Amino acid sequence: MNLAGEGRDLSTMLRPRSIALVGATDRSGWSKATFANLTTLGYDGEVHLVARRGGVVHGRTSATSCAALGAKVDLGLLMVPAASIEEAIADLGAAGGRNAVILTSGFAETGTDGAAQQQRLAVLARRFNISILGPNCLGFVNFLDNVPLWTGAIRAPSRPGPIAVISQSGATAAFIASLALQQAIGLSHMISTGNEADLDSASFVDHLLDDARVRAIAMFIESIRDPHAFAAAAQKACAAGKPIVALKIGLSDVTARSAQAHTGSLVGDDRVFDGVCRQFGIVRVNSIEDLLFTADIIARTGVIGEKGLGLVSVSGGACEIAADRLQTEGVPLPPLPAATETALRSVLPSFGTPHNPLDITGGAVLEPELFRRALTIIGHEPAFSALACLFDVPGTEALATEFQLASLRQISAGLNEQPLPALMISHSLKPVTEVTQRIVSELNLPYVSAGIYHGLAALGRAWWWSEQQRRVAMHWAPPPVLQAPSPWPKTERAVLDHLARHGVPIVPATLVSDEASAAAAARASGGPVVLKIASVDIQHKSDIGGVALNVAGDAAVGAAFRRVMAAAPAGAQVDGVLVSPMRERGVELFVGCTRDPQWGPVLAVGLGGIFVELLQDVALRVLPVTPDEVRRMLGELKGAKMLRGQRGVPAADLDAVAQAIARIGDASVALGSSLDALDVNPLWVRGSEVEALDGLALARTA
Repeated sequence: MNLAGEGRDLSTMLRPRSIALVGATDRSGWSKATFANLTTLGYDGEVHLVARRGGVVHGRTSATSCAALGAKVDLGLLMVPAASIEEAIADLGAAGGRNAVILTSGFAETGTDGAAQQQRLAVLARRFNISILGPNCLGFVNFLDNVPLWTGAIRAPSRPGPIAVISQSGATAAFIASLALQQAIGLSHMISTGNEADLDSASFVDHLLDDARVRAIAMFIESIRDPHAFAAAAQKACAAGKPIVALKIGLSDVTARSAQAHTGSLVGDDRVFDGVCRQFGIVRVNSIEDLLFTADIIARTGVIGEKGLGLVSVSGGACEIAADRLQTEGVPLPPLPAATETALRSVLPSFGTPHNPLDITGGAVLEPELFRRALTIIGHEPAFSALACLFDVPGTEALATEFQLASLRQISAGLNEQPLPALMISHSLKPVTEVTQRIVSELNLPYVSAGIYHGLAALGRAWWWSEQQRRVAMHWAPPPVLQAPSPWPKTERAVLDHLARHGVPIVPATLVSDEASAAAAARASGGPVVLKIASVDIQHKSDIGGVALNVAGDAAVGAAFRRVMAAAPAGAQVDGVLVSPMRERGVELFVGCTRDPQWGPVLAVGLGGIFVELLQDVALRVLPVTPDEVRRMLGELKGAKMLRGQRGVPAADLDAVAQAIARIGDASVALGSSLDALDVNPLWVRGSEVEALDGLALARTA
């Protein structure tokens, strides 16, 4: 775990008043590009050049070391070979520098030796109290304060904006900035974190959340270096009402190998990260386009209310495409109330039909005022919490027809006078040209050039994020590392007893050692029973015939006892047979806890049988969890309808189920660092009755 960046003030790194380019040389394109960026793009601090042999570099006199500069240095950009990095850090530290950006590669991404050298960088950072960005990174750009410390060409919007881009890949950060330029989406920062030997992405998230000018954070993630710091930053973002939008790789084995070669990253279990995003309100996307457009839309709308979307277009076909897309994205499209229908009929042409989404018809060609009238009526309808209009802004003067401009004026007026978030979204993804920007600026249009597909997908994610913002404030913290209990619960009976000690309801069970005792236990249960062999050496009892179900009557119980006992393999230690009431006509859940190498104990919940085995219908969260979080997990399952009741089976008491599952999570945490897995399969549910019917706990072997 990397704790070096925890709680550190990064102000002087991101807003340095003096910068030293260490390893500056006219032979390096990196050096020349960085010097040009700093001296031509508005940086008003001091730029010093350090070269081992001194002399004139980039037309200026250089010093042979940072110590020889004779001036305070806030930040050093280190561009020296990997073998010289430690010496350069020591020189920077001796000169009073407290921040270093390391361009140099050849560390953890190269293997064991490189990883060891990278670890030494972290040690040096602590020794000299230096914050390190990198190694193997391209630097950063602070657009808000004109600090273009970037080692390549910068293609980004000329005007800054509220979106901070944090990427472990410098090239990917540049791709995002290039798309932002194409779409005229302003950025506040572009930060390449590289191998993250010291400061990681979470360090910068934590810092930037305190900047009122930053309203959204877009992240490209290969690996989470410090999961608990990342979770803390996500909770801070939720409390601040600022979204974290994440594009994380890791679905394929090929990707995992590529990430290892790129920055020495271990991508981790993608399913666990998906659960982490749901747990901490992180918006996850799968493309650069969706990353940028989602951050842009949420930065504009903020938290959207609980009601639905009202949508207006001049095309019936576009309305139909949009309706399908919005349903897929989970955005509600409420029907128009009767009074709103009546109001719209008074302004629409006779062949128009009031509906949501609303097609104002081709009548708008002759009467562009239809846009404003319709938007005003829908925008003031309490049934809606956001408003959208589908229309395009021309990219050339030739396309800026009288109808287009007249319509845009009416749309602008109709959207800007509304008391709720309101956007105009293009029909397809379009570049924002100088002509487009001029029209948008002159008419004050809340324009999103993402197109229906990306734009409404982003709006759907804004809706999901807004729902997370309305949740009870999270106070998650990693569980304490506990010692394993002694003795370890090795048998089913011991596991169930462990669960019961943590408040988990368990099925009654009697351990018997002979047929007569088995029959007596069965009679005491008052109905059919289950017999299961009890042995520390047998984990999967059904596989060997060690389970008998739905047994009734003394003779049948005796026969089942003999059959179950006979199933034990030679040499197995057998304690006897467990006799329990047969539980039928309920819903069976699978609840499993395991230890993730990055996140620690993780909870998995799913419907039993085919849902888990074939459909992989499982919700994941990192422990500990609250009952409220478990209810959200249950709602994510494809088979969630099974819990709402079915023929002969009452609806499940979800509060009782959630309470039991949360306590299973607590019981898992109590098994300490020795936990490999704890499975309750099944957790039986019938109405308000909830019981763990079987349990298995596995300890780590190393």
